Amino acid sequence: MSHGETFTFYTYSTAGKGRDDRWAYTGIPEIFFHDESSAREALHDLRADVESEPENTWSPMQLEKIETVPISKKSIFALLNEGAGAFVKSYEVIEIIY
Repeated sequence: MSHGETFTFYTYSTAGKGRDDRWAYTGIPEIFFHDESSAREALHDLRADVESEPENTWSPMQLEKIETVPISKKSIFALLNEGAGAFVKSYEVIEIIY
């Protein structure tokens, strides 16, 4: 898209969903973090909240590392018009929390 700066962010999602398009809009907003430890802490807090209710069952979640495409006017428009997937250059699963 351009030779602008890229960024690395972290997020989490349900593990093993088998979605063809990881970045398709599901109605649930993505939450992004600036570092791995913040994302990991939020994921562990989420697990504690879920498990604090006896009727709830924890489903495995995956911690993910995301690299953006280079920042440019074109990439910002793609993000706004096409969603997060248009802004992601690469992503990897760092860990699955069972």
